[in-house]
Amino acid sequence: MRRDLQVAHADDDASEVAQKVAEYNLLALPVVDEAGEILGIVTVDDAIEILLPKDWRQRLPKLFG
Repeated sequence: MRRDLQVAHADDDASEVAQKVAEYNLLALPVVDEAGEILGIVTVDDAIEILLPKDWRQRLPKLFG
């Protein structure tokens, strides 16, 4: 069974990319150009920064620290 490779593109909306990371339960998502060359990655930590409200982000170190 072949799975489709999930990627993001440089011009994708940040919140949509973060949603994709969450939806597919990914640790990282490659960002590619039109030719499929890797430009970088978006990590789950990056997605959390985008998806969680600011007051929750400030509480995380207290919860897990």
